[in-house]
Amino acid sequence: MDPHTSVDRGSNLMEREDKTFPWKQYKAEEVDCVKLFAGDREELNRSRLLEEQLPPPPTEEDIVKLTNNCEAFQQEYGFIMSSLTEEERNFPIAYSMLVFKDAPQVLQLLQAVYRPQNVYCIHVDKKAAPLFRDVMSAVADCFDNVFLASQRIDVKWGTFTVLEPEVVCMQNLFPFKKWKYFINLTGQEFPLRTNFELVRILTTYNGANDVEGIVKRANKDRYTSAGPPPHGTVPVKGSVHIAVNRDFVNFILHNPVGQDILNWTRGVPHASEEFFSLLNHNPHLGIRGSYKGTPESDPVLKPFLTRYKNWGSYPYNFPCADGKWMRSICILSTGDLPLLDKRPEMFANKFYQDYSRVALECLHERLYNHTRDEFLGMMEFDTSYYQNVSFVKNMVTVEESKKTF
Repeated sequence: MDPHTSVDRGSNLMEREDKTFPWKQYKAEEVDCVKLFAGDREELNRSRLLEEQLPPPPTEEDIVKLTNNCEAFQQEYGFIMSSLTEEERNFPIAYSMLVFKDAPQVLQLLQAVYRPQNVYCIHVDKKAAPLFRDVMSAVADCFDNVFLASQRIDVKWGTFTVLEPEVVCMQNLFPFKKWKYFINLTGQEFPLRTNFELVRILTTYNGANDVEGIVKRANKDRYTSAGPPPHGTVPVKGSVHIAVNRDFVNFILHNPVGQDILNWTRGVPHASEEFFSLLNHNPHLGIRGSYKGTPESDPVLKPFLTRYKNWGSYPYNFPCADGKWMRSICILSTGDLPLLDKRPEMFANKFYQDYSRVALECLHERLYNHTRDEFLGMMEFDTSYYQNVSFVKNMVTVEESKKTF
């Protein structure tokens, strides 16, 4: 599925005559990304050799030094310091970014999702090296809408501490009044959609929350130690990755029921896989945008579109091009580019800086080209697929949310 449509270069000529795209062009070096996205085997083999020959990325010291001149830093890394369109300006997005290493990769991600109307909370793991924290602080200081989380959590896999930084960032982001959706990221992801496309998708959602839900395949033994969840809710497993409206975040932070459920998850293993999914799939809680249907994510009936993640098992059993797995997740590489090019998800996970660098370079080039072509009126984005997914058609509406709690 490819929602992009090229516009005839002869059309919209008058509209484009006065438009330029002055931001620094992003072009992957030494590789033909067009061929890689097309699945060219010869170019793929060449790119694998190239991966080992690429010069090292900028050091953390280099990045800190460059931030001494913020304008030069922004220009060097190609940050787009414009909303680009009125539509994007009027639809700010709030992001959390949970990071702990590989500053150049984190910086590449921030550049890819950055727009001046959005707002970004960066949580640096308490275990992260001091220099890495200094880099993130120096980068944040170059922007009015990027900041470090007010509290640093020592994140330990499988515990409540994976969820806790998300709540900290929600607390820090909520005072910014204008943002409409919250999206959480880690430093090992990259967008498959431009900011314009994200705004179009989220506008089409019309308040619906994009949250994974799993009941049939969930491990019910997880909940034994914590006891039954409060307020008549049913446990639902899912992903920590979410795209949710502002009211969802408000419920977590300020509703006593939301606080009760959050406290319950402190006693649940892998709380980050339970909390958001439970909130979104218990519609009697009355959270705007939550799901009224059967809480079971499915590629056709209820797709999970916030994140592409290849687990190698249903419903996320895709080819893993190089067969490299870490904690049961495929580590993406250049061989995965043809598949990623056609995926409908917003972001892809997972990339490693020392393994996925060429793939990231090509995805970055693709993102730049799509951003430019959409701005110049040379490409259109069709949202009909997103408009017709079940969680949009079966969400708790504003009126319904006012009738509960």
